[in-house]
Amino acid sequence: MSRRLDKITDEAAIWFVRAQDAGFSNEDRRELASWLAASAEHVQEYLSLAAISSDVAMSVNDADVDELIDLARKESFGADVIALPDTEQPPVPSRLSARGMRRRAVFAWGLAAAVVMAVAVGLHERAPGFEQYATGVGEQTTFLLDDGSVVSLNAQSTLQVLFDDDRRDVRLVSGEAMFDVVTVVDRPFRVSTGSAVAEAVGTQFNVRYRGSDTTVTVVEGLVDVQSITVSVPSQSASGSTVPRSALLGVGQQARVVSGEVAVVETDVHEVTSWRDRRLVFEARPLSDVIFEFNLFNDQQIFISDPGIANRAISGSFDADDRESFALFLSEAGIADYARHSDGSIELYDLSGSNEH
Repeated sequence: MSRRLDKITDEAAIWFVRAQDAGFSNEDRRELASWLAASAEHVQEYLSLAAISSDVAMSVNDADVDELIDLARKESFGADVIALPDTEQPPVPSRLSARGMRRRAVFAWGLAAAVVMAVAVGLHERAPGFEQYATGVGEQTTFLLDDGSVVSLNAQSTLQVLFDDDRRDVRLVSGEAMFDVVTVVDRPFRVSTGSAVAEAVGTQFNVRYRGSDTTVTVVEGLVDVQSITVSVPSQSASGSTVPRSALLGVGQQARVVSGEVAVVETDVHEVTSWRDRRLVFEARPLSDVIFEFNLFNDQQIFISDPGIANRAISGSFDADDRESFALFLSEAGIADYARHSDGSIELYDLSGSNEH
């Protein structure tokens, strides 16, 4: 065994012992997730120890490898949590028996994704005492947290909060929220989703979590954004480094997709207009715009012609006024519409052309 592998095995043992401790904190979990994400060998050694201790039992066979390869080819791989089967099997072997180097590499990254996602989920599942807030269709709410921070929660969103003497942890389970954070020394304010963690000391920022994608926008102050999923290697095919974290300033936005953190400048007014029940868009696909409208209305809008779904929409709209929006689309030549007896609005392409 090489000195490098000896070192990895020792580190895996230390992490595994620490993870069994009842005092293993959220910060410890984030550090463990980062260590696992750094190398497929880290994951393999950690799983070997876990299997030996019977905490995790897993068999490696061709069927498992094929499934992981298939998942790895999908762009949405980062959104999938791969369940470890609850069976008694021999420990994970130190060398995988997959067919060829490429096959082993894909398996390793797939395994890494599964383990790191499991650690990330543990950030929420092992923390008792979360207080939950939720909104329904068209509902919005603003509430004061124990530390004086203010949260505005958008329609169809779910938020969980856990504060103690050492931490201020918030989990955005789904949807969107704006945070106006009060500075508390030695108690950073962290908002986590299924794919990212945003940390601030005292600032104002917006977090949106749709599907597996997280978007963080800074209105005031600074926010540190960290990816907690692994879907792609730390280097792209061209050899360039894939960013997994970013420090955002005012007017910056980070989108976390499949483990990668991409930063852009953005219009803060557009991002936060939902608090005034306004929907502001700049060249957004029609399908995205309809999704936002449907958050606010029981009577939904739907597209019957897929060819119009990607047509670009720009403008400012009343979230509660579907009729005016449909009329706008018709007058702009983007789509025609029909009202149905159940109150829904159907959008279609009368011309049969995707040009407008």
